[in-house]
Amino acid sequence: MQPITLQQQEQLKAHLLAEFSQVKEKVKTRLAVSSKHYLNELVDKVDEMNADLLIDSLIHSESHSLNVYKMQIKSIDAALQGIELGLYGLCSDCEIELSAEELFECPTQQRCAACELKYQQQKVKGYKL
Repeated sequence: MQPITLQQQEQLKAHLLAEFSQVKEKVKTRLAVSSKHYLNELVDKVDEMNADLLIDSLIHSESHSLNVYKMQIKSIDAALQGIELGLYGLCSDCEIELSAEELFECPTQQRCAACELKYQQQKVKGYKL
């Protein structure tokens, strides 16, 4: 299991930024067809919004698709913040290094397999970590 190199981290950052742009486009498409006027008005503003502002703008939306996009944006933003803080590629629970292979498979991965299993089991039982 090889730790991630700086070059690989830059590749993953570029991938995450591209994915964020794609999600923004999906959000704009969904907002444009919304029956709620306040959501229609956001379409032209989405491109200038960072992740936090976009999520805050969609907070009152009850649309399932927009909720899915919010979760994707949160995951992408967490990964990008991890890169900025020098914590990207570390399990958020036990702090072991995730392999480059794991990160290229899922660039927003936050936990090693063992911690993810534990997290999912506790989530099912109603615990919040």
